[in-house]
Amino acid sequence: MIRILYRANSGDVQVAVPFDRLADLYAAGEGMLWVDMLAPSFAEYHHVLSEVFHLHPLAIDDAISDTHLPKLDDYGSYLYLVFHTVTLGNEPMDIDTEEVDVFLGQTYLITMHDAPRRSIDRSWVADHHADHGLARGPAMLLYELLDSQIDTYMPIIDAFEDQLERLGDDIFTSKEKEQVLLNRLLTAKSSALRLQRILAPQRELLGRLASGEYSVIPHATRIYFRDVYDHLARMANLAEGTRDLAGSTIETHLALVNNRMNEVMKVLTIISTIFIPLSFVAGVYGMNFEFMPELTWRWGYLFVWLVFLAIAGGMLLFFRRRKWI
Repeated sequence: MIRILYRANSGDVQVAVPFDRLADLYAAGEGMLWVDMLAPSFAEYHHVLSEVFHLHPLAIDDAISDTHLPKLDDYGSYLYLVFHTVTLGNEPMDIDTEEVDVFLGQTYLITMHDAPRRSIDRSWVADHHADHGLARGPAMLLYELLDSQIDTYMPIIDAFEDQLERLGDDIFTSKEKEQVLLNRLLTAKSSALRLQRILAPQRELLGRLASGEYSVIPHATRIYFRDVYDHLARMANLAEGTRDLAGSTIETHLALVNNRMNEVMKVLTIISTIFIPLSFVAGVYGMNFEFMPELTWRWGYLFVWLVFLAIAGGMLLFFRRRKWI
């Protein structure tokens, strides 16, 4: 699906511009265009990016491949950006990220994504009625999109931290199967790493937008990008904290598992150690020699049992005094 919004220099806004008018509006060189492409086909990619806006083939290939970390490429008259949205996944402790590709020119903004994005939809509706977004240029509209998206990060990071804290309690008290609990722990670790891997380069991207090195970013707009950069820098630090917390939670869980295993091994070792002398005594009296001293003794059987109990009790007492049990 492709939707087109055109804001003329007079301030008039045309919503749902027909697709076949896009080339004429761009060629006229007047007004501002916002082209939002939701899960476009390859033919739509080629027509809009190559035939209408004549973008560089490398940038088009990057936009189609959908396999990038946040990045920023300068092509002189326009910028190509990749940033990621963040949402909570369907499974516990899971965080999903989705790539959004952006082309920013002097008179246009092109956004491309595979699934509906709430931040983009909010800006799309607001731009129909309010004097912002395209009214102040595509760069300002890009700032609003990024700011709206980054505002959604904090509740997600907070929710993820809460889930991590509950998971930290569960490793001590949960009666879940070990495999289920370990799956939650590994999912939390993977999500924390993914969050850090996305936010850190995205922070650098916004720092470059705020630095003033690109001609398509007006001077008056750079301070807005600097404000978004400050917000994202704080969230990137929080994401790093969640990564460390997830790692320490896994280490704690593994320590508990090892401790429980050591307790089991200690009990088995004590049992085996006690039965070594008992097996020796039973082996001696189990030999089939004709002339053995105690074979004809009336109290021999009882005596052997007393020896067994004395050996076991003495060893247990010795282990306790050494604080092995």
